[in-house]
Amino acid sequence: MSPDDAPPTDDSPSDEPSSLSRRQLLGLVGGAGAVGGIGWFRPTWLPDPITDWLTTAYPDPSSNYVWQPSVSDAHADAAVQRLEETVEQATELRSRIDLDSVGEEMRFHLRGSPAGGHLESAKDWGSARDRLRSATSGLQYAGETVGYATVALGDDDPEFLVERGRELDRAADDLTSSLSEYRVSDPGRDLAFLYAVERLLSFARIEISWDGVDDGGESMDYSAHDFAGEWGSQLQAQQRLRTARHHREQYRVNLGDDATPYRDRLADAIDAFWTRIDEYPRRSEMRTTIEEERDLDQSTPYGAARWELFTLCFDNDARYVGDYERGLTAKQFVDTARALLARQAHDFALDALDVEPGDTDYDSGRSFRAKRRAMRDFRATRDEYDSNFAGVVANEAASIIRAGDVSLEMGDGPAWKERVESAVYYLVGAGMMRELGNVVEPVVNRDAT
Repeated sequence: MSPDDAPPTDDSPSDEPSSLSRRQLLGLVGGAGAVGGIGWFRPTWLPDPITDWLTTAYPDPSSNYVWQPSVSDAHADAAVQRLEETVEQATELRSRIDLDSVGEEMRFHLRGSPAGGHLESAKDWGSARDRLRSATSGLQYAGETVGYATVALGDDDPEFLVERGRELDRAADDLTSSLSEYRVSDPGRDLAFLYAVERLLSFARIEISWDGVDDGGESMDYSAHDFAGEWGSQLQAQQRLRTARHHREQYRVNLGDDATPYRDRLADAIDAFWTRIDEYPRRSEMRTTIEEERDLDQSTPYGAARWELFTLCFDNDARYVGDYERGLTAKQFVDTARALLARQAHDFALDALDVEPGDTDYDSGRSFRAKRRAMRDFRATRDEYDSNFAGVVANEAASIIRAGDVSLEMGDGPAWKERVESAVYYLVGAGMMRELGNVVEPVVNRDAT
């Protein structure tokens, strides 16, 4: 079918659900296999509800696109066994408690499954990665049950948790120091391993942040919820540290005799990113600009687009490196690179949206074209910069593109608002991918200067 053969269009398309069934629609576009290849299809040929469905059906970046280090069966099985032992401990402690003698909140937390169903999932999952993920999550729940039972039995001692937290913090620092030179043989591979280790370290440090004492060293008042939550968080942090060591050993095995220290190169790249980020307005400055521009609100497509772009592209999180990220240079590189890519995507996305202050509607076909453009840029960039570390940096863009579907499917406003906001997500992701090589190549390419 050529554009001249386009079916007639209704000047006032309805937003009511189409009477076409899913099967009829797939027949119309040539079958489910054709959804990913309908680049020739002019979206305005179809009613809005059908084009909305086509937009979400159009292929996304796969959820397994981003490289992750492998997990051995032995490591996953050890985590599952640790969860099982914690569940047994929680069950034994709970058996010593008369649930009728405790308060309603305590009873609520003691009467359910100690691991919240994660132990069963950890045993049932086939892959080592899935078993490890379920076991790590389950340790939080089972640990909380142990904590609540300890409080109910009158055996709670905050100093025990404080000391265990200090030990975990020291262990995290030791692991961080063991990576401090950032030696690499293959930057695209080894930097990805280093990021994976540091990401786990940052999570572990967040989970052991409660110290249970005030500035003067005196015991603080704490609730059963505080005590139990910290008990569970510490068990989860312990597992994250074990997994971080597991990945560190994988990283070390890969290193050859030609391994080169990369710490200074990463630090220089981070400094360069900040120099470029500082050329953009701060988040507070950008908010003021939008608020003063025609008193913009989200009642029009243009206003909704501007505010959604502000939210996605001017997050200040990268400016605040907390204590939990001390010494984690590879992670700081990735976070700062993503912050720069988001800012660079702002103007590209606003231009590609082609939305004006006087607009009152946003056609479904424009959202579809935004998704199609995003995936075209995503595939091209992925093929050009095909390394594990490039994939790690690109993960944020991939997630943003996938989030566009959520915005379209779960929006709670008028149809045009859902469509323009989903298009914002698609085009921000596309804009980030278009600049990916400029942030990754200076470190991945050993010959770059």
